[in-house]
Amino acid sequence: MNRAVKPGYRPQAADTSIEADIYFFSRLRQLSLQQRIAQASAHDRSIRKFCLAGIKWQHRNAGLIEIRERFARAVLAEKFCPEIKLTGIDEKMWIQDSFALAGEIHQLLESVNIPYYVSVGVASSIYGESRSTRDLNLVIEIQLVQIDLLVKTLEAAGFYCPAGAVEDIKQGQEKMLNITHTETITNADLYVMDDSPFAISQMSRKRFLDVEEVPNFWVISPEDLVLQKLLWGRGKQSEKQWRDVLGILKAIGDSIEYDYLTEWSERLSIANELSEAFIEAGI
Repeated sequence: MNRAVKPGYRPQAADTSIEADIYFFSRLRQLSLQQRIAQASAHDRSIRKFCLAGIKWQHRNAGLIEIRERFARAVLAEKFCPEIKLTGIDEKMWIQDSFALAGEIHQLLESVNIPYYVSVGVASSIYGESRSTRDLNLVIEIQLVQIDLLVKTLEAAGFYCPAGAVEDIKQGQEKMLNITHTETITNADLYVMDDSPFAISQMSRKRFLDVEEVPNFWVISPEDLVLQKLLWGRGKQSEKQWRDVLGILKAIGDSIEYDYLTEWSERLSIANELSEAFIEAGI
């Protein structure tokens, strides 16, 4: 074992050696942001391609419309809604990745002056190791009077917005709006931001992804993503959240803002979890 490795270091997977894990992240840190995003988006698209190819092979005599519905049910899973009127007839349009979707939604939210940032899976792939993600997750800062304009803007751009969910958000009974693009069969969850100090801090520290040949959009900061994932995983033993945390810390390394992480981990009562993550990430 490499003597430079700190005690407690944990590889991302049980079948990966410490040496292999360290080598992987050393190579990952050498990639430019553009290269890492291209890698993640290509991974995203390949999964959709394999899914479509499998459906077409299983249902070789099916027509385009049937294939489209089966594909939609497969990729949307429990979020598939029979009320969605799918419109796409070009199979190439069904292979859109979450990064491209984020770029499209960015333009729509900017047009109606709704602050937001991308979080969860896409953000984890930007800051840490690439992983597949079925949904795009965004946090939006929206006023009650803006909801109808937002829905009108999304629907004009080809997104399906469940009427019941929209009404629940207006009534304050729901904080998430799930939307589906009817042509590309891509899905996004829009989470309404609360007014807690941590939520306000996250929105104020978001970063603009401005990279050549990559869709531009706002993304959560790596520090806030680590803290948020530790909060989600607290008490749940979530292996996925923990792996994401370790991947971000290993990939970002010394450039991460430790003072901010330490301060907020104490305020959020997750200091022990953060300390353990530092140990297992070799920090």
